[in-house]
Amino acid sequence: MIDYLILIILHLIGDFYFQSTKVARCKNAKTGTICGDCKEKCNSSSWCNWKYLLIHSLLYIVPFCVLYFIMEWEYVTVIIIVLLVTHLLIDLGTCYFNKKTRQTVVFILDQLLHIGVLCTILRVLSVCYDLSAYYKMLKIVFLGLMLIIPCSIMINKLFNDIYPDSDDEKGIFDIGSMIGIMERILTVIFASFGNYPAIAIIITVKTWDRTNDLQEPEFRNKYLLGTLTSLVLALLIFIGYKML
Repeated sequence: MIDYLILIILHLIGDFYFQSTKVARCKNAKTGTICGDCKEKCNSSSWCNWKYLLIHSLLYIVPFCVLYFIMEWEYVTVIIIVLLVTHLLIDLGTCYFNKKTRQTVVFILDQLLHIGVLCTILRVLSVCYDLSAYYKMLKIVFLGLMLIIPCSIMINKLFNDIYPDSDDEKGIFDIGSMIGIMERILTVIFASFGNYPAIAIIITVKTWDRTNDLQEPEFRNKYLLGTLTSLVLALLIFIGYKML
């Protein structure tokens, strides 16, 4: 299990934390007012931008270079080449289907394919060193990585699917996303101590702060969608953490 955990952590770092908002947007050839003159390179029929797709794929494999310290270099080189090619192909398909169907569905399938590749690799190769002493620390790192950017992206894609005509340009670290991150961290902390009723405090504080805004039906729906999705994701990740 620890071998899988190591590869998944490296995947999370490469796919989410080594990918800027600009790269994520441009590789999908998504245009908007923030693109400036650059949007001329991506017309309405474009479904990917090869330049940024290649940049992301190259950055993705950078964290996997740490495997050179725990595996034979020949095996690591093969893994990196396989991951580079498969990631490029999977993301190419993701860019295409993002324009054809729901982004949330595409995002989930994209991640399942990436994890499937990692699991297939470990059926052939395994880590050479015993890292069981670091298992608990790796679990905590996995938990932290999952709670921040992946969840924020998942929620943003869900909003884009439900409100496709919205003019809101949400960033990963805007005020709303930061509140969501803190919300998920607190949820996991309360859950780890078995104090589930305390999770209601999070909703109470957010509701009190947004009392005036909640009078608008559309905002109320968005507020409930974002809050409940964030809480559900946090609890699902915590369950996964406990099962590791």
